[in-house]
Order: sequence, then C-alpha cells, then structure tokens
Amino acid sequence: MAKLLISFEMKNIRLHTGRWLFTRAWPMRFEWIALMAYKRLTLPGDQTWVGLDEIARLPSWGGKSRHDTGTNIGRYLQSKEIMRSSLVTARNKWSGPYRLHGDAFSIAFDIPVWEVRTRLHLHPQPASAARREAFFKFTASFARAQWLFFHGRLDRKDPKDKSGKNAYETLMRMAENRLFTPSLRLLALLSAVDVMFRLGRFKAARGTLLSRQQRALRVDDSSLKARFHLKLAWTYQRGSSGIRSDHAVDVALQKANFHAQDSGDRATLGLLAHRTALHMTKKGLHNEAINQLLLALEADLITGNFDNVQAVCGNIGSIVHRLGLKYYDEARKWLLLSMAIAHMMKVGRDDAHAEMILGKIYVERGNRFRSRWLLQRAKRLAERAGNRVNLADVKMVWGFWCERFGTREQLVETLRSALRDFRKLSEFDVRQKAKYMERRFPVVWQEVTESAESAAKEKGSAV
Repeated sequence: MAKLLISFEMKNIRLHTGRWLFTRAWPMRFEWIALMAYKRLTLPGDQTWVGLDEIARLPSWGGKSRHDTGTNIGRYLQSKEIMRSSLVTARNKWSGPYRLHGDAFSIAFDIPVWEVRTRLHLHPQPASAARREAFFKFTASFARAQWLFFHGRLDRKDPKDKSGKNAYETLMRMAENRLFTPSLRLLALLSAVDVMFRLGRFKAARGTLLSRQQRALRVDDSSLKARFHLKLAWTYQRGSSGIRSDHAVDVALQKANFHAQDSGDRATLGLLAHRTALHMTKKGLHNEAINQLLLALEADLITGNFDNVQAVCGNIGSIVHRLGLKYYDEARKWLLLSMAIAHMMKVGRDDAHAEMILGKIYVERGNRFRSRWLLQRAKRLAERAGNRVNLADVKMVWGFWCERFGTREQLVETLRSALRDFRKLSEFDVRQKAKYMERRFPVVWQEVTESAESAAKEKGSAV
C-alpha cells in the first residue's frame, strides 16, 4: 500500500496507517493537496513547488485572488490535520510556494494520472516542433562532444586548427547557443569545465564558472546548481591551497549540499518519465508522451546515462512517427540519432527498436531495398541479443514489407510467426499486439489466426 493514497472518489487522503487525513470531504483543500501530489509524482523534486496562481486555477477555487488564495492556504496549514501529519512544506505560510513531503514512490492516486490532469484542469501544451528540434540538435552535439572527450580530443592540438573538432570548443559553443534551454546550456558549460579539468586549467575553469554564475543560478534545476558548486569547489581545491582556498571550498560545498538536498533523484525521476511516456502512448496520448520523453532525455543527459539517451531518442522517433506522415522526416532524425549514439558509445545493442521503426518508415515511403536492409539488421540484432519481444515486434513490422513488396503467402507466414512468438511470451500483453495486427492487416488476419490455430493443434497432436 502506498504511503499516501490520493482518493478522488473520497476527496480525501489515506495515510500509510490506513487512516483518512480529514474527517470530511473539502474539495478546495483536497485539490490543493492533489496538485502537489501530482507534481511530486511527475516532476523532478526541485520543480514540485506549487504557487498561489496555480492553486487559484483549480476547479473548486474559481480563480480566487492571490490574497484570498494565500489566506485559505495559510489557514489549512494551521489546521490540526496538516500540522499533525507534517505533509506540507511552505517557504512562506501565506504566500507560498508549497510542496508535499515524500518521494514519487510514496504517492498513488485511485485514478490514472492522465485523468488526474483532467480532473484538476491541468492542460500541458504539446511539445512544439521548435522545442523538439532544439532537443534534437543538443543531444546530437552533446553525444558528439562526449565521443570527442572519450577519445582524448579535448582541445586543439595545433593552434592553427580552426575546425573546432574538439570537446572543449564544441561544448562552449553549445553553452552560448540561445537555441537551447538555460538548463541545457548550463549542462554544456559544466561539461566544458570537465574538459578543462582534464587539461589542468583549473584557474581558467574557475573564471569560466564565476563569469557565468548569475546566469547559471537562475536555472530552475537544483541538481545542476549542485553540480555547478561542486565544480567550483574543485577549482579552488585543485587550483590553490591555504586558508582562503579552504574557506572558498567550504562555502561552495555548503551551497552544493543545499541544492543537492533539494534536487531529488534525477536518474529515478527520468526513468519514471520514460515509463510514464510509454504508458501514455499506449493509450494514444502521443503528444503528452513526447513531453514526458523530453523530461526523461534531459534527466539522462544530466546524469550521463547514454544507454538511456539512445533508448529515449529511439522512443521519441517511434512516437513522433505515430503523429502522421508529415512528421516522418523528424522521426527519421531521432531514429538515426539513436542508432548513431548506440554505435559511438557502444551501447543499446540489446534492442533494435530504432532500426525496426526506421525500416517501417522506409516501407511506407516505398523504399524496398533500404527498408529490407534495416529490417534484416533489426532481426539480426534482436536474435543476437536474445530479445524475444523485440524479435516478435520485428517480425510484425516485416508484415508491412511483405504486404507492400512480397506475396500474400509471405505476409500470412510472417504474421503467423510473429503471433506465435508473442504467444510464447509469458506475462505479456499478447492481446494488444493481436488487436494491432488485426487492425493493420484485416484482409489476411482471419487466415493468419486459422493457420496459427491449426499449427498449434498439429504440434499438440504430435506431442
């Protein structure tokens, strides 16, 4: 049982003891706590504060003024139920912002998360094409910079070399590129400082950090702020010694500790966003799924998890392609980026999802030979990795190739093989895959199922 159950049915909160927090339903108070719980469940810890303006937009609050909203919340905080449970933190009792205690895994709702958004009138905007393009360009450049870093191409070997093909110059250009969000630019800056550490340029690194300190600390991401101060502490510690240096290190570490305590577990929250996205797209909420995947991508970039970076890029490409034919060029870029990162970083060899979806796109564009090459590659990767789900998915996508370029007999046999492989998987949602194949291949589906049943009976008789 979750430590906190946010029940929309009861308009109440059940504690881990099984006791309900309030003696009666009170919609305004409940929606305030539900909003804080929703943000705690879906966002990094440092971004879960709730302000008066957000609260006033909740359905039962009716757009109250900031003064009236703050007055109500202040009274709630003084109630014996809230004070006894220590559920809420407030930077200021009457003006906020407010945040729920606990972590994402201690909270549960009695309705799906997408319905929570509907009930609370939360309407996140789909990720714009420009925002997706910015994330795409940053991820591609950042992966390239990391590759240069890992291969020892830290800075110019020759002063006359103007190509900029080294980790330091690549990252510094990214840190100054206003196309990227402040968080991504700070991430690039901190990575450039890591290169300077390798080069032994601690004084220059300190100057780089201090010259951008005010801009960096305006970023609404405590984990990056913590990393900023940790790197600043390292420049003092490695660059000099003595009382002044020790004091500077202590101050920087204290600030890093403050932000680290507030940041939450970015890696876990990134994984939560990834899983939430895949659940959303299964329900057809593709734009919302893409939003969640961008959150996951940012978390994976921050934590340096390139195995997850390549997987998220592949999933973004897969979901973007579900938005329709006009998005295929964008989807193709994400899928190729996923494959490139896997090749550069030697990761992601356990799954061929990107190759499979790119093969499907080429099938639908009528490119017979390129699509066949990609699907053959995807099949080899899945077989080599022993990824049975992936292999069954690849066979299912081969059905599109057979439908367009092959014969009816090849199509039936391919789909029958895919259905057979799905049915061999224990504790797997075979029904969803079968419904998808029935919808996409209605002309031959009855023949496929009859063929599969007949083969199963023959095998049973033989045994």
